Amino acid sequence: MVPITANTTALLDPLATLRQRDSIRMPFSCERKENSTRRGMTASRARFLSDSLTWLLAGALWIASLPASATNGYFAHGYSASQNALGGAGTALTEDALIVTINPAGSAWVGRRLDVIFSVFSPIRDYTAGPVGEGAQNSILRISEGKVVSDNEMFYIPGFAYALPIDDVSSWGIAVYGNGGMNTEYHGNTAHFGEGFADPTTLLINLETECHGTFGGGSPVDGASDTAGFCGNDDPTASVNLIQLFIAPHYARKIGDRSSIGIAPIIAGQRFRADGLMAFSKFSNKPDKVSDNGFDLSYGYGARIGFLTGLIPGVGLGGSYQSRIRMTPFKKYAGLFADDGGFDIPSSWNLGLSLHFTPDLRLVYDYQRTNYSEIKSVGNRFDTNDFINNCAIPRLFFGLTGGLMGSDDPNPSCLGSKTGPGFGWQDVVTHKFGLQYRFAAFKFRIGYSKADQPIPDTEVLFNILAPGVIEEHYTLGIEYQYSRTTGFSLAAMYAKSNPIVGKNPLSNTDATMADLLIGGNTSTLFGIDENDQDIHLDMHQWQITLGYTYRFE
Repeated sequence: MVPITANTTALLDPLATLRQRDSIRMPFSCERKENSTRRGMTASRARFLSDSLTWLLAGALWIASLPASATNGYFAHGYSASQNALGGAGTALTEDALIVTINPAGSAWVGRRLDVIFSVFSPIRDYTAGPVGEGAQNSILRISEGKVVSDNEMFYIPGFAYALPIDDVSSWGIAVYGNGGMNTEYHGNTAHFGEGFADPTTLLINLETECHGTFGGGSPVDGASDTAGFCGNDDPTASVNLIQLFIAPHYARKIGDRSSIGIAPIIAGQRFRADGLMAFSKFSNKPDKVSDNGFDLSYGYGARIGFLTGLIPGVGLGGSYQSRIRMTPFKKYAGLFADDGGFDIPSSWNLGLSLHFTPDLRLVYDYQRTNYSEIKSVGNRFDTNDFINNCAIPRLFFGLTGGLMGSDDPNPSCLGSKTGPGFGWQDVVTHKFGLQYRFAAFKFRIGYSKADQPIPDTEVLFNILAPGVIEEHYTLGIEYQYSRTTGFSLAAMYAKSNPIVGKNPLSNTDATMADLLIGGNTSTLFGIDENDQDIHLDMHQWQITLGYTYRFE
């Protein structure tokens, strides 16, 4: 550690990145203009309201019109060029106004500035359906063998943040950014339903069929009958598209010379559509609100609070908590998502550490936890025995017998109910590391992050639609301060392939047609076993982020 001397004052203040700039860099705005800050308050507020409204409307329209995706589960691994280059870390490092996206307390130290980013993001997703085991018997749903690669491999993700000092100790501003999303689009393949389930004597009841589409959303294949009405007879392309937009006004206040607190109310919007899932409609409490209904919109609110301190010489410490974002339900998909179309955005929290070995060298670390399991539509597990016995069988026989057998009453085991099937995601802990070195007008960055796997190997079937399997990110970047007011940044990310393999729990069962007809004990016959079909989910990604900074004199 560098000795504490008058020449190393900047080293002792881990929040004062701008204070340490050489003559080519703009000094910290609040300190440089503190005598005129109060005199310019009224004009500054007017400028802020006018400027921010214009940027807010333009930015929101721009971002909302574009599909988005992400990498830690379905959240972005970073929201600024500096974060993206540092493995997503930055809770305790004030590099730009977009720090508000992970710690609103940091905006107290960045001065008056505008930061704009534009990312080109490419996730390559696929699934592979394997054969059933040699001892397999009958099946409820088996996906035809083969590998299918998702379309849509290029996404464009903008964002911006603006910060303005109010006085010597406080600041406000606004950020507009894509929080995350997920997107898949699988063309081709077929799904087999009810294999082995036919009355062997009269063939009056025959559940066997094969339908176009990964989940049978299309029509029966040539030569196949569909007595039970499994096929969706609509769009065969299995796909989902979710994007999330955050608008975050923020306020931060310094506590003494080395600490600050901040708050950012969050106004959230999300857009979703699902196609190719009509084969599941009869197993939903709202059959007409499962699939192929076009885009639906959802809105909600929440907040993020944070703190930042540099009380320990050479060390910065920060943390923040983002509340659960309460969203209006997706009404068009109230029969697909658990909890009647509910799709709140889960809470998360993060802690950050920055070590300042020299005025030019920074080592940063972030710990982040995202609580996916608290959202029923995301966290509910797929209990196949419960789903088949209490929802699927009663619904099938109700349709086959014209209501003489079974039931189509709303059921807590069916899709769309509070306890119905979800994606089964687990909470995710992510460790993020970054190193930054400044040389003259340049900053060089490198980073790495490691996350838990959100998808258990027992939940791969529905997660064909949402294969958020990425665990590791490798990042690097560079920043160039072109003038006292203007800077440019570049960040690159690569996430390597990380396949997970699990069983399709509907692809093999010892249950027979006789068991279904005479009411045999099938309560445990539809779980996972060694003869079930293997499903491989895989993804790898790359991303390039361009950043532009303007510091107001």
